[in-house]
Amino acid sequence: MSKANVEKIAVERSIWIDAPPEKAWRAVTEVEQLNQWYATCCDWEIPALTVGTQVKFYNTPEEPLFATIEVIDPPREFTVHWQPDATYPAMSLITSFLLTEENGGIRVTIRESGYEALAADEREAWMKQTGMGYEGSLANLKALLDGQPLPYQ
Repeated sequence: MSKANVEKIAVERSIWIDAPPEKAWRAVTEVEQLNQWYATCCDWEIPALTVGTQVKFYNTPEEPLFATIEVIDPPREFTVHWQPDATYPAMSLITSFLLTEENGGIRVTIRESGYEALAADEREAWMKQTGMGYEGSLANLKALLDGQPLPYQ
């Protein structure tokens, strides 16, 4: 089977929020807001919101993760492609923030694909942990946009 025909294995979580698309878009693309709700112990650096820009995500202060912006489609999609790390050189993750108008509000979906290179047991554990993290991040995003205290700090 060619690489192009391999099914993409992904983690996907979404939440509906009573907010206009532009407000949600700013929350998923502006560093000051991303740092408040997405993995609150970690910071983003996004020098420019343009395709091809390299971004940093400080999973730890000493070892930032690097990604390249692949899609900017306001106010619908913000996608980054992560550089593989030394531990998993064959794994190439793509994270998308997808915004869809729904029932007078916005559905925000985080979708991360590219887990095909992991062994099944390791993949299952990694995807479970990622899914739980995205559930917490999305609950934080909803709280932020609703003007409420964040449930996960």
